[in-house]
Amino acid sequence: MSVANPVVAAMPTIDAAPIAPGEEVRDSPQLQAAIKLFLEHGCLLIENAFDPDYIRALRDAFTADYAAYLDDRVFEDANAVGDKRIMVTLGLEGMFAERDYYAPHKVFPILQFLLTAKLIVAGLGCVVAQPGSKEQPCHRDYMNIYDPGFFFPGVETFIANGPPYAISMGIPLVPITRQTGNTRFWPGTHLAMVNRDTPGLGPGADFEADLGSCYLWDYRVLHCGVANTSDQVRLLAYNVYARPWFRDAINYPKQRPIDLDEDRLFALSDEDERMFSWALVGPSGGLCYCNSGLLYKRCHGKPGAKA
Repeated sequence: MSVANPVVAAMPTIDAAPIAPGEEVRDSPQLQAAIKLFLEHGCLLIENAFDPDYIRALRDAFTADYAAYLDDRVFEDANAVGDKRIMVTLGLEGMFAERDYYAPHKVFPILQFLLTAKLIVAGLGCVVAQPGSKEQPCHRDYMNIYDPGFFFPGVETFIANGPPYAISMGIPLVPITRQTGNTRFWPGTHLAMVNRDTPGLGPGADFEADLGSCYLWDYRVLHCGVANTSDQVRLLAYNVYARPWFRDAINYPKQRPIDLDEDRLFALSDEDERMFSWALVGPSGGLCYCNSGLLYKRCHGKPGAKA
C-alpha cells in the first residue's frame, strides 16, 4: 500500500504567537489552520507556544525533582523505550499541576476541538535520552484501531476517515538541534494502512526547535526518536490527551501513566478534576453514572447529593 498523503520535506508548522488567551477556534484563523494541518499530516510543530523562561523553569523543576532519572541505568519504575532512553512518569504536583502546563491556552483549544471538550489527560511524563542514545525503530505509539490488518475494497477510505482518539504533546525542555536529535515523523501515515517496512515510505520529516516550541502527534502516526549525538541529556516532557473512553493498555508496563492521589486531584477545579479522575478509578469506586467525568463520590455520591 502507498502512503495516503505524500511525505512532506519539512515538518508541518504554525506560529502560535498571534493566539490570544481565551481565543476560540471559531474566531481564530491560526487555530483553524493548525487543526487542518494536524488532521492532514498527523503531526504539527507549534512555535512560540510557551515563554522560553517558563520552559527553563520546567526544566529546572524536572531536574530537581527527578534527578535520579538523569542517570544512565535501568529503573524499576521507568520504562525503557530504546537505547539509553527511558520514559518517566510525572506527578501531578508543582509546576506540572498548573493549568498553564497541562492546558496551555495556545494549544488546548486545538486539542479540545480534535478530541472533544470532554477530553482527558491520559498521561504525564518525560522521555530522557542520554548522550549517545541510538535512533529508535519507526513505530506507532498505539495500534491504529481503525485498521483491520488486511485489505478489502473500501478499507483504506474507512481508515482515512477515522478521527484521532489520542494525541501526544511533546514539550522540549532543551533546544532541539541536529545534535540532540528530534522526533522524526512520517506525515500522513496515521491515515494509511502502512508500517515501517512499507516500500516508498520515505525518509520522514526532521526539524529543529527553540525553547518555547511544542509539537503534537496523533497516536497513529509513524515516528521515531532520532539519535542523541550531543554531550547533553535530551529531555522531552510529554502530555497525552485522549477521548474520554480511551485507555492506553500498551505503553505503561512498569508505571502508572500519571502519578497522583486524591489530595492532589481534589485540589483542582471541577473542570480540571474531570480530566484526571479516570486515573483513580479502581475497586473502591468509579466515575459517576451521570457522565460528569468526576469520581462518583465527588459527584452524585456526595453526602446529601440528589439522586
